[in-house]
Amino acid sequence: MIDLKLKTYIEQTIIPIYLKFDSSHSPAHVYQVIENSFAIAADLTVDLEMVYTVAAYHDIGLCNGRKNHETTSKGIVLADAFLCRYFSDSQLQMLGEAVEDHRASLTTEPRSIYGKIIAEADRDLDFKRILTRTLTYAISVKKLDHVDDLMQEAYQYIADKYVVNRRFQLWLPYQKNSAGLADIAKQIYDPQTFETSFREIYQQLKKSNPLDLSLIEQTKRSLEMNRW
Repeated sequence: MIDLKLKTYIEQTIIPIYLKFDSSHSPAHVYQVIENSFAIAADLTVDLEMVYTVAAYHDIGLCNGRKNHETTSKGIVLADAFLCRYFSDSQLQMLGEAVEDHRASLTTEPRSIYGKIIAEADRDLDFKRILTRTLTYAISVKKLDHVDDLMQEAYQYIADKYVVNRRFQLWLPYQKNSAGLADIAKQIYDPQTFETSFREIYQQLKKSNPLDLSLIEQTKRSLEMNRW
């Protein structure tokens, strides 16, 4: 399915670069995005080697900082000597554009099917992970410490971003993302369910010491990358 030369280059040269990034953008994240990308592409007429390459390179620009990392990622794709030899000029340009278009906070439609695939594959619509990040940020950055204030902050933020005034567009049908959004909506529209989830995550954070500096820094980086 994927040519061995391409796979070997990406596995040995590109994915190890993600070891330098925070845990939200580790090699494990890249492999998950690759898996998601293939799942989305299964019913589409696309070049799977391009799907694979876009997924592998989508966050590579973090090596030069978080700001505008999607544009930096595009530049790295276009300058990669191996990719320049492996793909045609038109394919390379499409790869770069897809990598640049992956960021969920962008409001413009991705320029190709490959951009839409990576935009969907890179989404994290797991309610409990979203709630954990929101609470960690509220505690460590906003300095909220009262349980009622934290629950109100988390509810309002998640309701606004993911349900009431959803700040992103779904570009392709993908059951995993649809199910994630449905679960988030269920939590928001049933306050008792939300409170149960909130107290579960809150207690887990208390036990794991949410003020641990490494967790704070990881959360700050993750939130900045996603323009929370």
